[in-house]
Amino acid sequence: MRLLSIAALVWIGCGHAPPTSPETGTSHPTGSATPIAPDAQVALEDDPARLAMLSTQMYQAIAKLLAEPSTDCGAVAAKLDAIVHDDAEVIAANAKVLRAGHQKIQALKAALEPHQADLDATAQTIGASQTMKTCSSDPAFEKATDRLLGEP
Repeated sequence: MRLLSIAALVWIGCGHAPPTSPETGTSHPTGSATPIAPDAQVALEDDPARLAMLSTQMYQAIAKLLAEPSTDCGAVAAKLDAIVHDDAEVIAANAKVLRAGHQKIQALKAALEPHQADLDATAQTIGASQTMKTCSSDPAFEKATDRLLGEP
């Protein structure tokens, strides 16, 4: 059920509201690394374009993982935990933007606009995922998805 919330966040964030390591880019077991030159002077939550790109990459990694049919909910949860670990800064930055208020949210929405088609496809993949449906009541899976939403 929690991933449905993630899919909703992606859908809302993209213009219809929002959420790697900035030094190495997204590096997930299901994704590929994309080098990103971080600006040490600008926090990720204050760099909407970079946050939008990294958030899109994170959601694509989640969608790719969930698109793979699996009934091993523990293994899927472990892979989600790896994404949470790799993208902790992205998750935290998105949470800060959402708490910061209208101006930052609008800036992130504008930065997400070029990623709209990718995020729409990602939200659709997450929402239709058989793995999500199969694992939604698994405690480890629920805990991993809570962490993707920035919850402890």
